[in-house]
Amino acid sequence: MKLKITFAKATQFMRKNLIKAESNTPHHDALIFFALSLDEQLYDLTDDSFKAPALNTFSRTLELQNIAQANHTAGISKDALRPFIEELSASVGKDAALSSRQKKLATFYIGSITENLAEADRIARGASGLRIAIGNYFESIIVKIKKIILESPKEKKNLASLVASFIVQAETLGFPRRHTYYVTQNTLITKLKKRGFFEVEQLLEKFFLHFLGEPSDYDCLFIGSESFSKYPQLLARFNITITKEPPGWEGVSADQRKFLDSIRQDEYYLQLTTKKQLSPAQAQKISCSIINEFVGLVKFYAHQEGLQSSKLSLVRDKNSGKIFRLHEALDPMHCWVSHTSATEDEMLEMGAITHGTALKSNSANKIRRTLRLHQSALKSNSAENQLIDLWAGFEALVSRPGRESQRLEYFSECLLPALTLTYPQKILTSAYCDVTRNFPMCKDVISGIPGDASNFCKFTRLVLCPDHKKAQDEFASHLVKHPLLMNRIWHISEIFKNRTETQKTLKHHRQKVKWHLSRIYHTRNSIMHSASALPYLPTLVENLHFYLDTLIKCIQKVSAQTPEQKNIDGILQYLATWEKYRLHALTSDTVRSDAPLTDADVWDVVFGAHLALTPAFTYEPLIS
Repeated sequence: MKLKITFAKATQFMRKNLIKAESNTPHHDALIFFALSLDEQLYDLTDDSFKAPALNTFSRTLELQNIAQANHTAGISKDALRPFIEELSASVGKDAALSSRQKKLATFYIGSITENLAEADRIARGASGLRIAIGNYFESIIVKIKKIILESPKEKKNLASLVASFIVQAETLGFPRRHTYYVTQNTLITKLKKRGFFEVEQLLEKFFLHFLGEPSDYDCLFIGSESFSKYPQLLARFNITITKEPPGWEGVSADQRKFLDSIRQDEYYLQLTTKKQLSPAQAQKISCSIINEFVGLVKFYAHQEGLQSSKLSLVRDKNSGKIFRLHEALDPMHCWVSHTSATEDEMLEMGAITHGTALKSNSANKIRRTLRLHQSALKSNSAENQLIDLWAGFEALVSRPGRESQRLEYFSECLLPALTLTYPQKILTSAYCDVTRNFPMCKDVISGIPGDASNFCKFTRLVLCPDHKKAQDEFASHLVKHPLLMNRIWHISEIFKNRTETQKTLKHHRQKVKWHLSRIYHTRNSIMHSASALPYLPTLVENLHFYLDTLIKCIQKVSAQTPEQKNIDGILQYLATWEKYRLHALTSDTVRSDAPLTDADVWDVVFGAHLALTPAFTYEPLIS
């Protein structure tokens, strides 16, 4: 596929926002790529694969320090720390914000930590020293982003990685993801949607200026139900003021006025003041937590619903007088949204499993229990409860491990094969749906690939097989209007371009998920035993939700293959064996493992032949 292409004058954003600003140079294209990457990684309802991760190199050192101390106090084996150290080491090695000297120094610190796994205090000192070695990490990220956009605009892979690190680091320093999202919309996306020329360096400086401000005091205004008025003294204890009168703030916009006017006769304005916060989003987040604590205390005694407050709020900077209209972050159980929709046929297939003869009765009971726990997680508005319910649902599916000391390893091996085997279909389906939804001319190119297979099958061949060079060039010429999607499809063409790269991609994905499962399991235990969790909890809920959904759907698909009654343990063993075979066979056959893929072998290499999870040649995603 062509890589060296000058992007067109307009860039269409995949959420139907049209970027109309002129793009005259590669530097303008790089800034558009930067803006779209920020938006995609921060938007609530994008595919989970393209959201900002839970951690970066800096925050992983904080995590390691925290977990080392917690494990030491709880008397947990030092080997439980190894996945976190391995992941930190991998993070350092590929961190685009660090210089080669910093990476070498960090490697020495990680070696020292590894040698002292039994001593929590030495691990803490090592992690602290590593943070000193990497210096002002946030500034390093910003400097490197500017350097790529202004000097090396073709480094799209590093730029996307730096965007993720920037989002996480901003959050670590007191700028929540909602803050970064609103700044992205108001300073970058809004500007790029207007016709005309824009100055790259000037727009970058304007964006980063929102992350360098001094702390300020904020007034946060919500609308709450009448039940709040029953507890005037308790409200005073929480420093919450309620009133029927709107605030006398100057400079209220028309949209903000609509919010104030939306109050009903049986509702009150709730106002809180937070001091010395770096952003209005952080002030709102703290105010929401105070209201939730108030509601939790009342419900502890009342044991009933009734206290509700608005997700929307107005936040006023008391120093500048500027007013912001902010929405609370979406519930993590509802953040991730699949690119495809379920049909009633799929639901009927699941019904045959839960209330039919596809599974043996004990296994059918397990599925029903898991679905009940999944439903409970969807109903809960607490991330802690959501994670506990999801993990309980996962454990309800599988048998107990032979030895309690091997719980995490056992549970990981029950889950990982399903995630590894379905990974290629997941990311190819995601790209295919984005292309066909937003670029009708690309659909014509795809359907022009010879054969009777589905358009998804033709898309896979088009992207991965060099035999279709002419069609690839035409396809790429239409995608120049979206540099982010263009880069994603190019990346897919690289990671699945032959057997060796496919094997490497699957193994890498497996390792990353295994590291993340260690994090989820530790967090689950921390919630259970000390009612505490690190700040990345909502991201863990999103990820575990996707993992569990994937596993259930894999069990469903395998169950439907033959009329024989099956049990879940047998299905999990089938998936585990297939995963081992797939990872081995990719490079053990007589065919050259570095040979480019062809129409004849692409489906087998990428998805696996004769596997119950392999999509049929006629598979066509139902686009939501």
